[in-house]
Amino acid sequence: MRHHHDARSEGPARRRALTRSAKLPALPRPAPREPGLPSSLLLAALVATLLLGACRDSDSEGADPAALTRDGAPGGAEQPRDFGEPNDLQIRPGVLVQSDNGSCTSNFLYYTSAERFFIGAAAHCFSPDTNSGIDPCEGANAPLGSSVEIENARQPGTLAYSSWIAMQERGETPGSNACTYNDFALVEIDPRDLDNVHPAAIFYGGPTGRLGGLAEVGDAVYTYGQSPFHVGVQTLQTKEGEISAIVGEGWSYSVVTDNPGLSGDSGSSVLHESGQALGILATVGLGLGPIGQSPVVNGVTNFERAVDYAQPYFGGRLRLATWPVTSF
Repeated sequence: MRHHHDARSEGPARRRALTRSAKLPALPRPAPREPGLPSSLLLAALVATLLLGACRDSDSEGADPAALTRDGAPGGAEQPRDFGEPNDLQIRPGVLVQSDNGSCTSNFLYYTSAERFFIGAAAHCFSPDTNSGIDPCEGANAPLGSSVEIENARQPGTLAYSSWIAMQERGETPGSNACTYNDFALVEIDPRDLDNVHPAAIFYGGPTGRLGGLAEVGDAVYTYGQSPFHVGVQTLQTKEGEISAIVGEGWSYSVVTDNPGLSGDSGSSVLHESGQALGILATVGLGLGPIGQSPVVNGVTNFERAVDYAQPYFGGRLRLATWPVTSF
């Protein structure tokens, strides 16, 4: 793994800008991927102009890691499809999702049956109040059923779940850890597109399952985002780093990465070094200081907490579609 700056060694005088990784207002698709653009040049320009962005215990041995039950225990169910090999034209973790509120990167692929599949996103991608200073448990949201464009899909999907809506319905207290850090949404994929879904995350592959319990500070993480500010360069879209802190009583992780998560990367999947699903990219902050010496600090919603919170809305049947890791 690449060398990473250790945020734990920073003194208290180091200032960081931290904001929700805002969805990107409708912009042209990224240029085709091509090598050769120095990441240091792009990062220097971005820091000057943009300061906002867009568990160690595994599931029981021998059980199916794809199955997510309401209480977090393995459910033992087989995946309902033979996905075949992944390709760049499929609906898979890392494709873009776009609504009237902007564009974000998707996280993982989920299902409740062979007929119902979902692609994950961040709830803030569907709120006009993102980064407005309004608490997620008090802000406005696109209604469930709203149309969502999904990259590589022939038909639009529909917003099926938003943690921000769910928390308001359940009366969570504004300012609580749940309201602050639970940032998760699901877009249902049209049944006519189910022959073109795949669970393999772009570039890295995985997830092999979900991480049960909390990860540890220092664990390695891997993520991929499609912000157009990465200009299609794969070495900028892929990010590697480590967990620097556990915050919100386990609702979120702070992670430092070698490349920044930017506007348009919101909602993207974060894989643990084990290959399991760790979280969803929610916030980004850039350390203020010389380029190459200031860590990129991302906030990551705890996957296990977010999915368990969603389970009652799916009768406890929501499951994670899995695939082997191919590139760590």
